[in-house]
Amino acid sequence: MIAIDTSGSVSERDLAEFIAEINALKGTLAVRTTLLACDSALATDGPWIAEPWEPLLLPKQLAGGGGTDFAPVFDWIEHEGRRPDALVYFTDADGAFPARPPDYPVLWLVKGRAPVPWGRRIALA
Repeated sequence: MIAIDTSGSVSERDLAEFIAEINALKGTLAVRTTLLACDSALATDGPWIAEPWEPLLLPKQLAGGGGTDFAPVFDWIEHEGRRPDALVYFTDADGAFPARPPDYPVLWLVKGRAPVPWGRRIALA
């Protein structure tokens, strides 16, 4: 599972870098990819799913621009009964985090210096 922060604090340039990183990951990992886009709520036209042999096709414009709440992504995963091998979340980490971590690994790929309360933080240049 991959999530991308589309809040107002994430610039168009940051989003383009996130998409480039997602395409790089997709090219190196032969896994089914589910992408969720979220600011304070999930994008209504997602999720986007691609099998290992398919390209991950995204809309030309990702909805968003509001505040940041990370909980909707974790709530969706739980509500759908999913148990991902991992969640990779692209963000600037400027937002509201769920109080407790889920029972699967979370990698926060963070643009900027903001900390994360749990999971593994990886800085994006």
